[in-house]
Amino acid sequence: MSGLTRWLVVGGGTAGCVVASRLSEDTSNEVVLLEAGPDHGPGQVADRGGVFITDPARLQPYAGVVRQRGEGPTSYPQGLGLGGTSLISGLIASPDPELFPYPHLMPLEQTERLGTLGGAVLAADRRARPALMTRRDGQRVTVADMYLRPVLHRTNLMVVTGSPVVDLGFVGWRADRAITADGIEYKADRIVLCAGAIGTPTLLLRSRIDTPGIGVGLQDHPACAITVAIAPGADVEAPVLSVVVDRVTSQILPLNHLPQAPGYGALVAGLLSVSSVGQVSLPDRNGQPLVELNQLSTDADIDGLREAVAGALDLLETSAVGDVVRAAFLDAHGTPVSELGDDREHLREWVVGNVTGFHHLTSSCREGVVTDPWGGVLGYEGLFICDASVFPHAPLRNPYLPIVQLAERMTTDWRHN
Repeated sequence: MSGLTRWLVVGGGTAGCVVASRLSEDTSNEVVLLEAGPDHGPGQVADRGGVFITDPARLQPYAGVVRQRGEGPTSYPQGLGLGGTSLISGLIASPDPELFPYPHLMPLEQTERLGTLGGAVLAADRRARPALMTRRDGQRVTVADMYLRPVLHRTNLMVVTGSPVVDLGFVGWRADRAITADGIEYKADRIVLCAGAIGTPTLLLRSRIDTPGIGVGLQDHPACAITVAIAPGADVEAPVLSVVVDRVTSQILPLNHLPQAPGYGALVAGLLSVSSVGQVSLPDRNGQPLVELNQLSTDADIDGLREAVAGALDLLETSAVGDVVRAAFLDAHGTPVSELGDDREHLREWVVGNVTGFHHLTSSCREGVVTDPWGGVLGYEGLFICDASVFPHAPLRNPYLPIVQLAERMTTDWRHN
């Protein structure tokens, strides 16, 4: 094994699968990929892993009223296993997938069945388009299916599942090993963290990395959902998501049906241009991370999400959508949308009290703050980050393809420098 460069990739999610695949193309590299979760197999949908979040919104007082976003920790869905969040996400290629420089790797497909709500929205809004998804013959294709499974035969690539990394080891300022939860040490010349916008800063903090800015800058695309009752005769065989409405700084996703709620769908309005920032911290080195999303902490984000929701409400007023929607509700208790009235301030207040997210976590180890342009952790040698945590801010699009593109760029740079 002399003469080989030993690479250790921590995390087998979207970025990790690309990194391990690309680095192992070079026979002078020896690559080990460590993934905390299992291998669910080709094209499978995983159970949603959870990350504990305390006070997920951390909303500022609005109109003199402090709104509590639940008591105690809540769970934030992330995919656990080879493929990461591509195991559970919508896999939307949006917008402008034709600008993606690796189209031969992505089986982009749009469904022939738009669904009742999706078809109505497509007819009602000129900005709507059939959603392009990373699917083949209607079946989910994860990043593990595309990048990793075809190359598992390589003798210089080893994939180890069920192996969460809990600590990193160093010789001076150089990272040289990772330690898993069962105490196994994996030695390496270079370590690449691909554990995501929560997992990567958590591991850095747990490993006592002292680079300033770790965990700071966390962002998500905030969203609000309006539940709709679909008129009888709906296409129950259509995909949940088939149509996307892309606007300049926002996006509306019509959901044809909801899990465990037959006869109901939703219009989910999200803000893509985000200024609010949160953070990931680790109060107890041996405990769970504290994740503060801090959504809608700026007036610009509140106003932006309000306008996105107003766009969804406008769709309800169109004849195409009105013909297929019997009623629309603001919450699970059946409060009708008419309760909002025409008062924009009332809508603003509702948005603040009902914000969720698109689950697009980014920017907790930002390039230029925590890493250099090649993903190297500032102040350390042999330690790199390649995942959504290095984005300077949440991208103005669904982050799946940008993460793949980031991993392609970084691995190319590493192999040629």
